[in-house]
Amino acid sequence: MAPIDVEVECDWVAIARRVQALSAEQVALGVVIRVAPGILPGAGATSSARPALAQVGNQSWTRNVLIVPRDGYGTVQIADVGVRFEQCARLSFFGFTSAGGFVLTRCVSFQIGWSRFDAMSITRGGRDIAFYELIVGFRRNSEDTGSLRPTETFEMSNISRYGCVFGPSVKPADSDAHCDTLQLEGTGTGPFGPFLSVDCVDYGSSNATELLHDRLISAEYQHCLVLGGQLPWRVYALQPGDYQGDPNAFAGGCQDVRVIDSVVAGPVGRMGFTRVENSQLSYAPVDSQQPTSGGGWTVDTGISNWSAEQIMALQDVPDYEPATLTRIWAW
Repeated sequence: MAPIDVEVECDWVAIARRVQALSAEQVALGVVIRVAPGILPGAGATSSARPALAQVGNQSWTRNVLIVPRDGYGTVQIADVGVRFEQCARLSFFGFTSAGGFVLTRCVSFQIGWSRFDAMSITRGGRDIAFYELIVGFRRNSEDTGSLRPTETFEMSNISRYGCVFGPSVKPADSDAHCDTLQLEGTGTGPFGPFLSVDCVDYGSSNATELLHDRLISAEYQHCLVLGGQLPWRVYALQPGDYQGDPNAFAGGCQDVRVIDSVVAGPVGRMGFTRVENSQLSYAPVDSQQPTSGGGWTVDTGISNWSAEQIMALQDVPDYEPATLTRIWAW
């Protein structure tokens, strides 16, 4: 139990009012807001959608307000149409599920964890945003599973993931869309990065796994699996009518990418690797794909032939099904 532990109805207005009633002193002690079972509505997961929460929280607070389903993971769903959070700060959402996506616009010190969504996006700007054991994707859709797209002069900095799994988005066979699992696109002129992934698994989508724009300051992968080639379809099997993709592991032109204690399967393109330590690649790279500042790839061509069982054996869960998630995300 936190020093301040309260319950609210399954309603965005009720959540917002409870957060806004808190003082800085109360937040510093520790606050948990428990949401009664139900479905939280949404108006879409686009940057122009009406926000579910707007300007809720205070970035000057010294810690986050934790918001969770009262009765455990999955007992509060977010509408399939998805939600947008606009200029929210110092909020942590854990334990929610949705067949839709979420978008964050200009949020600060914002966290989402122990949750499953169809898609995610951070756009316009954002700072100090972290995801914990977030599962996203595994869907038939021609849009990217996850995207970071700063716009105008807004800053998008210090974005991190811990223990997350980002699955494929599979487009139809006749689609000309460019469909990536995680696209970091430098569409603005403000600071962009760094981006950090720790203990994460990314399965490639129809076109690529990670697309890192050359405006991104840096990206670092620690103890991660970046699985392109045919490996995504060993876990998420393609069906008739799906685009038969052979996704790159990396695409784009970021010039400071670091890979540590990780496995990468599939082409890495013209990515600017600066540091590679204790990491395996599924093919012999050309000289320009070796790191420029330290280390080097260990080649293991057998990675390309891993089975679903081999891939899952490297993880702490047997699958990503609801029963498994309910068991491991318990409080």
